[in-house]
Amino acid sequence: MYPHSPRARRESPQVYRVRRAVALTIVVLLLYGILRVVGLVGGGGGGGESAGTTSSSTTSTTIPDPPACTTGDVVVQEDPLAHWQTVVVDTERRLPEGFAPNDLVNIAEAGFPFTDGLAVREILLVDLNAMREAAAANGTPISILAAYRSYEQQQALKERRVEQLGPEVAAGRVAEPGHSEHQLGTTIDVTSEGQTDVDQAWGASPAGQWIASNAHKYGFLLSYPSGASGRTCYDYEPWHLRYVGRELAQRVVASGLTLRHYLFVHHPPLGYDPAAEPDTTTTTDEVVTEG
Repeated sequence: MYPHSPRARRESPQVYRVRRAVALTIVVLLLYGILRVVGLVGGGGGGGESAGTTSSSTTSTTIPDPPACTTGDVVVQEDPLAHWQTVVVDTERRLPEGFAPNDLVNIAEAGFPFTDGLAVREILLVDLNAMREAAAANGTPISILAAYRSYEQQQALKERRVEQLGPEVAAGRVAEPGHSEHQLGTTIDVTSEGQTDVDQAWGASPAGQWIASNAHKYGFLLSYPSGASGRTCYDYEPWHLRYVGRELAQRVVASGLTLRHYLFVHHPPLGYDPAAEPDTTTTTDEVVTEG
């Protein structure tokens, strides 16, 4: 007969608690070591650099300024018929004397009253009509005072202003022939419906404010916004809108740049060398108010 085996002695609850605490401590220490290795936590005291320190850097882009406003007679090298969106027309660069779009239609095609002599390029009719309808729906209907203007018409306008105002004043208010965006056929002067004239104060009117805030949604931009004559070369003209298409208009507005500045940065004129010093033009503070 085999003797009866003695019952194993049961450990006390306190021993179990100690063992669990030791096991948990070991697990925590192992996890901490792993995290330190992969760099997710920093090391303990001391003056050394933390192993878990991470760094980040940001890149800032410097946008070059547009060239200074100068007076000149540089004929653009781009074809203004094909590059109507991006060709630069300012106090230095001008359109060819004989340039005239071949698809001009009366503004009546965009829903405005038929007005003899007011024509725009056919490419902007859909968006011009949409802008007209939106302005009317907002309770701020608009009309058009000026549209396409040929080289000869701009020259005649300049001569009339010289007779009315004198050469010095006229030089500061009217663009030279070829230097007006109106010759592109994609530029209009607008005002409130029923008005026959416009001035800078119109920009603060309900219609002027609506145009400033919404014209770009339909592809039109204020070529000469307020406070930017040093970059546009022309004084503030809240009525002067150039059509560049909805996509480009959105990009220009998002950039925060004037149209002229944006074009020099993203679509520089052919032959333009930003490093070259002008040798046949002179810097001027002159601003024009009737482009």
